[in-house]
Amino acid sequence: MPSKNNNPPAKPTRATPRSKTQPRYAWLHQSLLNDIVAGKYPVGSLLPTEAQLSATFGVSRHTVREATRRLVDTGMIVRYPSIGTVVTSAQPGAAQPSYIAGLGRMKDLLAYTDQTRLEVFGETLAVADDAMAESLRCEPGSKWLVFHTNRCLVESGRVISYTRVYIRPEFEGIKQKLHGNHPSIYKMLQDDYGQEIHRIRQQIEATLMPENALFQLGLESGSPALHMLRAYFDPQDRLLTVSENFYIADRFKLQTDWERGDEP
Repeated sequence: MPSKNNNPPAKPTRATPRSKTQPRYAWLHQSLLNDIVAGKYPVGSLLPTEAQLSATFGVSRHTVREATRRLVDTGMIVRYPSIGTVVTSAQPGAAQPSYIAGLGRMKDLLAYTDQTRLEVFGETLAVADDAMAESLRCEPGSKWLVFHTNRCLVESGRVISYTRVYIRPEFEGIKQKLHGNHPSIYKMLQDDYGQEIHRIRQQIEATLMPENALFQLGLESGSPALHMLRAYFDPQDRLLTVSENFYIADRFKLQTDWERGDEP
């Protein structure tokens, strides 16, 4: 893995002329794409930091994020926490379509969790205050390990959401398995701790992407997200774990079909 880039900002070699009507992010995206294709930033090297690109091109960091997000979407660069942005391809691929999930039934949801994996980039300990207890439907004062993660598709590795995972400290061993194409947390609770998921509560609302996830995902402040909270309960209706997902607006679609005769 490449080391951090401490070099001074480099001057662009193939910056394209910008028309008065062209958005700055589109101009910057094309300029960076040209530099990568021309070999200025070879595959395996680090792209300059947001601050360096902002200074070099005379644009805001928000503009840099929007421009580089398009390079992420076409597979030319990948962001790594604490390392930087690595060039992974010298040619753009096709933009990837949104992931479509059908989560109308419990078995659909459990199948979906087997198609994704979590990349942990942070961990905190939370004590439920009244607001958290109401949101998660847990006991006020209860303690929770909170993993800050990116949710990726197993098949392609594409990040589709920033996800907070809440688990009770008694299940902390789960953290050791949250790497690679790991089993779902549902399956780990069942196989490693003998915990049966009896009920799942799902809540969906429109929101904004949390600020602490913006750089990881290459998004601007104020970017829209689909907030989907799923709480998992045992047969005694005790909350075992919560998955709080903030899906990227153009990478995830929720689709549910109903037909007459489906109702009980």
